[in-house]
Amino acid sequence: MDIGKRAYSEFRDTNLLEEGFNQAKKLHNNWSSINDIDLICVSPCRRTIDTALFVFKDHKANMIAKDFLIEFPIGGGEKCNQRKNIEDLKYLYPMIDFTSIKNNILKWGDEDETHEQLNNRIQEMICWIGNRPEKNIAIVSHSSFIGMLKDKKIGDEKNELKHCHPYNIKFYYDENNNFLFLINEKNVNKLKSFKNM
Repeated sequence: MDIGKRAYSEFRDTNLLEEGFNQAKKLHNNWSSINDIDLICVSPCRRTIDTALFVFKDHKANMIAKDFLIEFPIGGGEKCNQRKNIEDLKYLYPMIDFTSIKNNILKWGDEDETHEQLNNRIQEMICWIGNRPEKNIAIVSHSSFIGMLKDKKIGDEKNELKHCHPYNIKFYYDENNNFLFLINEKNVNKLKSFKNM
């Protein structure tokens, strides 16, 4: 088995590769609207935290970690998605706000997460965004999570997502912060409305 496959199954919370650091630095230098970002919300996996820290180097916006942004699937054999314990992450990344993550240890079942469970996490994120005062929020997550969010599909090799690319997605809510629909760069996805909990 080559190291690429082993990285998914044998190594917990894998590091960002050198190519990823270079992509993050490139985005930092070339993203024309980076200073419009009011808040940064990041998956608490080390590779996404490191990406966010490089992209938003010297940026003044707060950076909040949220478990709902972790890559799909949570559980099963892909241990690379199993974040470190929060107490360890707080020590490694004191500049990140982990206070909203209540479980020090991420629950990790034997079975892979289902698409329905992933969509539940996406809805949790959308509700959370709807209750934030900031208008321009950067979400630093992973390809499967973002693919399901913006295109409602995962693993489309013909339309693979770009790495470290700022996709522009607009969320629309009613006057009570109930989610209505989102618009992304390609199309309009009218998702089922649901009430914020």
